[in-house]
Amino acid sequence: MRTLFTLAAISGLLTFPAAAGAQEPADPKTVLKRLFEAPELETEWFAPNFLAQIPAAQIVGVVEDLEKQYGSLQSISGEGQRFTITLERAKIPTRLVLDAEGRIAGLLFEPAVAAGALAEQVDAITGLPGRTALLVLSNGEERAAHNADVPLAVGSAAKLAVLKAVADAVSDERLEWDQVVPLDSEWRSLPSGILQDWPDGTPLTVATLANLMISISDNTATDALIKLVGREAVEAVTPRNTPFLTTRELFTLKADGNEEWRSAWIAGDEEARRDLLEQIASAPLPGEDALSTGPTIEIEWFLSGRELCTLMKEVADLPALHINPGLAASKDWREIAYKGGSETGVLNYTTWLEDAEGTSHCVVATWNNGNAAIEERQLVSSYRGILGALREGE
Repeated sequence: MRTLFTLAAISGLLTFPAAAGAQEPADPKTVLKRLFEAPELETEWFAPNFLAQIPAAQIVGVVEDLEKQYGSLQSISGEGQRFTITLERAKIPTRLVLDAEGRIAGLLFEPAVAAGALAEQVDAITGLPGRTALLVLSNGEERAAHNADVPLAVGSAAKLAVLKAVADAVSDERLEWDQVVPLDSEWRSLPSGILQDWPDGTPLTVATLANLMISISDNTATDALIKLVGREAVEAVTPRNTPFLTTRELFTLKADGNEEWRSAWIAGDEEARRDLLEQIASAPLPGEDALSTGPTIEIEWFLSGRELCTLMKEVADLPALHINPGLAASKDWREIAYKGGSETGVLNYTTWLEDAEGTSHCVVATWNNGNAAIEERQLVSSYRGILGALREGE
């Protein structure tokens, strides 16, 4: 499944060498303030190379969208290239690069951090359309819970179960992290990931596969690990998801033209589903353009928030979980372990955190909507707001 890695809602960060000979440095806070308060945007505020890649109209649209969702500008703080834009209902971490003439050469609005205490962020998530689940634990104690024991579709967050099965196999000496295996064509799946494009026979270690599976949600790496550890080992970790689908099998079931297989999976018991997997084993890997564009969340992996926190606690020390911090800021926490998951109609964030005092937190939020695509930033801002509240000790 595709996992959300691009967290910025708008323009990318563009940086260019500054021209020499500036007479007086521009005040970056003033530069940012006029984006929100000036009656009209002027192209002279931007370096030509910036506008060549991001049209002025797009910048206007981004600022208007931020104001529409989070309210008017309240203040701007920060220095150097990093700033915080405070709107009425959120804070927007921002990076700004100016050239020697004081023009914007790089601009990045990072995902919003919703304003408000922990309880307000929880209310915002539970009020989203569709079905939601939320669990916030601090040192194992429940801080907030909503449908925390209800299994929902979680996308690639289910790869935590694969990682746990592999870690158990290493502990039992059935696998080794430095064990080298050649890339097998039968493991090949669809993106996200990179291994689907690598040559057959490429030597890979088990640790490399685990790192790719978790950090960039590489689906080919995932299926490789399922084959190496055995499907039954993963099912032992998460019995509800028996038989545990490989990503290739999931894509095959979701592909257009395979509606009959999809219906058989949904209606079938464990035995019928295992028989179906044998039938589709020889089916060709579908193209990305063959996947259904609408939500098909009945074909998924299902885990509750409490199950995800339990899994994360058991594997949080593994290096694979410390490569991609997800929605948490590395500077704010001593340790971050993260895995998320997303597809049309499905979004999950699962984060394990430890602060400087040694307090651990687990934050799981899942959102399912089988009737419409999910507007991910609605969950992102409130989820980051929860992380911020925990950081502040609320």
